[in-house]
Amino acid sequence: MILLAMDTSTDYAVLALLDRAGEVRVATMEAGRRHGRDLIPRLKALLDSSAIAPGEIGAVAVGLGPGSYTGSRVGVTAAKTLAYATGSILIGLNSLHAIGRNAPADASRVWVIADAQRGALYVAELARSAPGAPLSAAAETRIETLSSWTARLEPGSVVLGPALDAPRIRSAIPAAFLPPVDGGNHPRGEALIELAREATVAGRRDDPWLLEPLYLRRSAAEDQWDTRKAASPG
Repeated sequence: MILLAMDTSTDYAVLALLDRAGEVRVATMEAGRRHGRDLIPRLKALLDSSAIAPGEIGAVAVGLGPGSYTGSRVGVTAAKTLAYATGSILIGLNSLHAIGRNAPADASRVWVIADAQRGALYVAELARSAPGAPLSAAAETRIETLSSWTARLEPGSVVLGPALDAPRIRSAIPAAFLPPVDGGNHPRGEALIELAREATVAGRRDDPWLLEPLYLRRSAAEDQWDTRKAASPG
């Protein structure tokens, strides 16, 4: 099956295609969250370079976040539209779980964090039973304060995620929990394809009419709107 996977939940958007020969082709977009402008042209270029027509795609997988509200909506909308138009399977993926696949194989516990703003983090907690064993979710992805989360870090843990791009957050995490080499803090195309293949084998399917980004909470804009409404007379 030809698989297409995408993630636009962080500054570094990525597209990945599993082609007829079983090879993974990856296209990335420059930082800056211009995903609404760049995603479709890069998708077309990726398909053209692989000589694959949209109708040949068997499944479309998309990172749901949590992460950038606007970025996540761009990717999810594009994936839903493509799946509906081509009749392909649609699969939503946890973006932080995809990033967790970048962790060293000997890490027994992997924490993936994204900046939730307002002094909070999006946190995904993953674990493996033995070195080299598959990672699995140890808890639901959630929001925590930076201080409460760092207090629970234990030896043997590795921390990844786009939140490490923020000096304020990175400096609050002891160096022992950071990977020896940077570069694994954003989704990789290969990891997205891995998760998509596992989901298709497990028989997972998502409804294009119902699939939504993993927001976990309301946006700041929504809160501000409600505050203005409450303050308005009448």
